[in-house]
Amino acid sequence: MTKLIKYLSLFILFALPFQTRLIYKPAYLDGYFMEWFSGSIYAVEILIWIVIVLTFFRLVLNKNFWIQINQVKDIRDRLMKFIRPTIFLLFLVVYLFIVPLNKDLAQIKIFFLLSGACFAITLLLNKISSKQISLVLWGGGVLQAIVGVAQFIVQRTWETKWLGWALHQQSDLGVAVLQAGGGERWLRAYGSFGWPNDLGFYLSVIFILGFWLYQKTQNEKEKIILNVGQLLIMAGIFFSFSRAAIIALLIGLLWIFWREGKKILQPLFWPIILFIILSIIYLPLLQSRVTVNNYLESRSINERFGQYQEFKNVFEKHLVLGVGPGNYVYALFVQNPDLSPWLYQPVHNVYLLFLAEWGIIGTIFVLFLAYWFFKEVWKNNREILPLWALVATAFLFDHYFYTSYSGIILICILVSLSLVKK
Repeated sequence: MTKLIKYLSLFILFALPFQTRLIYKPAYLDGYFMEWFSGSIYAVEILIWIVIVLTFFRLVLNKNFWIQINQVKDIRDRLMKFIRPTIFLLFLVVYLFIVPLNKDLAQIKIFFLLSGACFAITLLLNKISSKQISLVLWGGGVLQAIVGVAQFIVQRTWETKWLGWALHQQSDLGVAVLQAGGGERWLRAYGSFGWPNDLGFYLSVIFILGFWLYQKTQNEKEKIILNVGQLLIMAGIFFSFSRAAIIALLIGLLWIFWREGKKILQPLFWPIILFIILSIIYLPLLQSRVTVNNYLESRSINERFGQYQEFKNVFEKHLVLGVGPGNYVYALFVQNPDLSPWLYQPVHNVYLLFLAEWGIIGTIFVLFLAYWFFKEVWKNNREILPLWALVATAFLFDHYFYTSYSGIILICILVSLSLVKK
């Protein structure tokens, strides 16, 4: 059973970006599919719950597990093992049944969070090494980079429900495109994700994992493979044309540079050269993202500023407990039911989105958990902090790590890697 759990867990890490799912409760508004009101179950999610159940039975059937529990003689320690889960469950009950405007949406979000948290615990309990986790994640990232580069070259994505891919072409309205000086539209790379920014953030995390793998290997053949993979990942990040992902990656790399100095430059040399070359070749497209001097980019920026005003309106009416997990877009709809369907979007800032959904009370509770968590990380595993600097920066510009199932699971995987003692 142990080997089955391990290989299944590693497969989940590799397949995480694929959005294969069953939409068991589709929602529409004026004929427009509403992602934020729909219920889905992901193929990866099913595999994660299988790993969780198998791990539970593996522990229950293990005599040493019960011996270790009985050997806990400290009464205070035993009491806290009961009190902490009880407080956490009461917290979830409040936000599942009492707070939410829409309990069905809250249930979906909480089950996503629970599956991610439980999966992180199983990675620790099953003692899957950090190197194995990083290697498999990196391999999955290389595949996504190849897919993203191919999509940009042919200027379309491919549709297949079995891989969770949707069809996107540069001529379609509502897709993520760049507008060159002559008005020509260029499709950004999606990978297996629902939006190019998601691909950019995912690959940014994978790039830093690849950087660490390169530093730790002494085998020259492995270094060559890692170098090629890192170049592909950098190309994937570039063709996502995600400003936020590039900024977040830069912050993570600057943190590493602050800690390690010039020795990080050697493994970064060729990826940086590739980024410069691509920037020269596609300078007009890059300028359209940086200078924001065309209609599409101007509209995008204006929509982001409008979202901050929407957040203010929602938060002011639900200060203490929030609108409930997964209920932010629903709250927007309740307050402004006459908007066009595609205008109902989460605010592109995880800190504000979390505050609106969980309120001041929920935010304070999570801040206490975060304080304990980063205290443990600082004591045992500071090497992981550049990744958290990257994620913290991404939180400012997008909601991928909070609203997307793959983003939630990726955060939980980072939590698991962070709690491994070095």
